[in-house]
Amino acid sequence: MKLEGIYSALLTPFSEDESIDRQAIGALVDFQVRLGIDGVYVGGSSGEAMLQSLDERADYLSDVAAAASGRLTLIAHVGTIATRDALRLSQHAAKSGYQAISAIPPFYYDFSRPEVMAHYRELADVSALPLIVYNFPARTSGFTLPELVELLSHPNIIGIKHTSSDMFQLERIRHAVPDAIVYNGYDEMCLAGFAMGAQGAIGTTYNFMGDLFVALRDCAAAGRIEEARRLQAMANRVIQVLIKVGVMPGSKALLGIMGLPGGPSRRPFRKVEEADLAALREAVAPVLAWRESTSRKSM
Repeated sequence: MKLEGIYSALLTPFSEDESIDRQAIGALVDFQVRLGIDGVYVGGSSGEAMLQSLDERADYLSDVAAAASGRLTLIAHVGTIATRDALRLSQHAAKSGYQAISAIPPFYYDFSRPEVMAHYRELADVSALPLIVYNFPARTSGFTLPELVELLSHPNIIGIKHTSSDMFQLERIRHAVPDAIVYNGYDEMCLAGFAMGAQGAIGTTYNFMGDLFVALRDCAAAGRIEEARRLQAMANRVIQVLIKVGVMPGSKALLGIMGLPGGPSRRPFRKVEEADLAALREAVAPVLAWRESTSRKSM
């Protein structure tokens, strides 16, 4: 089973009433396949999972797996504030045909380090699927290098989703645990992550420009660094506008610009204004031109 590679942190399409648009899931998953990425990371921050009920999250895991139908590697994010809920979602992911699970640390309460570590050990002990720890210090408690090394010593914990600008820590993880899979988590630093040893990347913007990041990865692996830098800069122009507009609603708007159903984000995320749409169209135009100029014209 190959778990390295480029994964979109899959968005969740909503209808105007904020219910999950189940009719749109197939088109979104088909587009991920056409982008040429390796898989999808379902139910994470980009999927607005923390704005969904457990039943909604479980249903979405099932729907995506059915739509993918073996064409993509599937990683289910099962992280929640409660260990029992993460265990429930992990069991559902296994039944739905996922290849791995991932989980953010329990948040909101000031959980002790032993409590956080015990949460992951229990999840890894019980899960039928391998576990990828989600290191996201900007949103939750981060991990020290010794803590990550300790977690990776568990036979069912196989990797880290490193959503951090700390490239030093990323490289030290790779050095300390060479067999672990490390995924870069910040899209705007994808090339830096690969340069420091990441074997994969998981990102929001891969939903609509994953083909660009596949090309970036291939250029980096082949030593064509200037070409890889050009692709990273092209992506970062889009990301710069997304940060101003709002990454979640802006990403869905970009799906709409490309003719795909994304719908709104759930409140309290705001709606995208017309001026925002104009800025997004301008920012993504070079990506669409690049796509048109390559063999990826069928997007």
